[in-house]
Amino acid sequence: MNDRISRRDFIKKAATVSTVVIIGSGVSLGKAGKAFANSEKLKPVEISKAYVKEVNGKKVTWVKGMPTPEEKLLIPKIRLPLIAQNGTMVPLTMEVGLPMTQQKYLKTFYIYDLNNPHFVVGSFNLSPANGRAYISTRIKLQQESYVQILAEYSDGSVYGGRKLVKVTVGGC
Repeated sequence: MNDRISRRDFIKKAATVSTVVIIGSGVSLGKAGKAFANSEKLKPVEISKAYVKEVNGKKVTWVKGMPTPEEKLLIPKIRLPLIAQNGTMVPLTMEVGLPMTQQKYLKTFYIYDLNNPHFVVGSFNLSPANGRAYISTRIKLQQESYVQILAEYSDGSVYGGRKLVKVTVGGC
């Protein structure tokens, strides 16, 4: 009994299988084409422009316009890329200019993204022993959104800053 297949039969069978696969994928592409044609029904991604109003029962101060010299020391400075290529690892640096003294120091940095499924991204506790209120980390972002940084001070005041980041590939 000869179980070998001739080269000619192999090519015929391979061509038949390839044709079936191509036709099958063409049918699914047709469905995708119809979905694409009906894409006007899709809604654009909405970006939350809301501000965090309070944290731990304390009202957040959002400075509009030109800040005073004292407010410049209290408002968190945020460094984020304008466009994040990958939402799973977005570099974030935050700091405040206020000197860390026993009388008044930065107690906690809070990171919020109201478009993430879990909008509290993280928090960092500091003390005067840190010497400088500076944190560098990486965060996950699902989509284009405003990252909000809140700085809570030892006297109970809370100041906020925010920055828009566009995300090409979501990370959540």
